[in-house]
Amino acid sequence: MTEKPLNIGDVALDAFLRDLEAETSEGPAQLAAALSDPTEPAPSDLRARLMAALPNTSRFERFANAVSDLLDIERGRAERLLDQLDNRSHFLEMMPGIELFWVEGGPRVANAVRGFVRVAAGLQFPEHEHLGEERVLVLQGSFHDPVRNRVFRPGEISVMSKGTSHLHIVPLDGPDLLMLSVIQDGVTVGDQTFLPNQVPTKPF
Repeated sequence: MTEKPLNIGDVALDAFLRDLEAETSEGPAQLAAALSDPTEPAPSDLRARLMAALPNTSRFERFANAVSDLLDIERGRAERLLDQLDNRSHFLEMMPGIELFWVEGGPRVANAVRGFVRVAAGLQFPEHEHLGEERVLVLQGSFHDPVRNRVFRPGEISVMSKGTSHLHIVPLDGPDLLMLSVIQDGVTVGDQTFLPNQVPTKPF
């Protein structure tokens, strides 16, 4: 399932530029030239007004329906979880460059290991074995799965069956990988096995 990216260009941004143009004595061509000319300083409040013109939504809101479905929770709760993803205090560092934010879910994932995972650019989430079906939703960045020779990007869901194993390789030139992982029955990483409702408290 692929979510369509939020498009603000035709609405908020255009409205802001029209408003800015209306407040100047110059026409569209002159305004564009003034904004692109590095010798002409932009209006001092340009950034503030541009930000005010953007929709008042979380940068991850477009994933709310998918998160709601994967965690078996109401959309409103999914939105609140997504709003917390930029707060690093919710994440527990499990090893250098890898952080986990474990969350509660609904009845369908009561027997699953579930949470948001952040992997720094250029690193990889270690090879792990799925004790049940794994579903991973990419929220930011991307990862390459060498087992399937496929790259997963924001909005895409990776599904792996019970008994399979793989790793996630995050490109060096991209942003950190941020994903929601739901693995039924648990997962084995290295010599450690994480079971449902067993919140990790120590590094791998």
